[in-house]
Amino acid sequence: MQVRDIMVDAPTISKADKISHALEIMDKKKTRRLLVLNNGAVAGILTMRSLAKELGTQRTKPASSLPVVTAVTDSYTFIEPTEDFTDAVKLLKEKGGVLLVSRNEEDVMGWITPMEILSNYKFEGTAKDVMSTTPISIHPTDRLVHARRLMIENNIGRLPVIEGGKVVGVISEKDVAIAFQEFKDSVPDKYQDARLKEIVISDIMKTNPITAAPDTPLSEIADIVINKDVGIIPIIDNGSLVGIVTRRRLIKSIKTE
Repeated sequence: MQVRDIMVDAPTISKADKISHALEIMDKKKTRRLLVLNNGAVAGILTMRSLAKELGTQRTKPASSLPVVTAVTDSYTFIEPTEDFTDAVKLLKEKGGVLLVSRNEEDVMGWITPMEILSNYKFEGTAKDVMSTTPISIHPTDRLVHARRLMIENNIGRLPVIEGGKVVGVISEKDVAIAFQEFKDSVPDKYQDARLKEIVISDIMKTNPITAAPDTPLSEIADIVINKDVGIIPIIDNGSLVGIVTRRRLIKSIKTE
């Protein structure tokens, strides 16, 4: 299987467009990334994580006034369309981000995200084989700014929300980005510093998350991630959190030798 067999069209946006428009496109196309172009040339990648970071940094500016270029990242790697599936997996493991399919590192034919890799691999084993047993978590009463800080400092996109030793929800970089967008659009500048401290995780977290047991087959975990577009699955044993499986953990578990 070659790269060109699994690549998909990359949703795009101009670097001069506003972040609010980018969020609208992401929501419409159900994606967490956009390929950013400048007069047709690759300018970078816009991600939910970079949006969460930027929207939390610019305290007084709404998303409608911030250009996309302020949150662009270089989290991409070019790959030839004739490269093998295994080569694509190795690159994603090493570089992260997305793979831009191109013959000349200029004209983009499509891209490969973790979802394309996961959709074209048959997983073996169980959740306990790949889960992170020391996940970073957060409490429902913690502040939004704390969740953002944890994600940035640890380069992660999702957190399980724990209360009384139980998983009560999950929060993602998308939840953080949208919360900051809505906050900036609705709260006058002079009140933002004080009001921002009032937003806590319970206000924005997703409750009743999909969970799995340590002996759940990885094939089932992957199906959930792909078909329900879930980026984190808490692993529960006897009612307690014992680990998490994320898209990144699944990618890292793929054998390339």
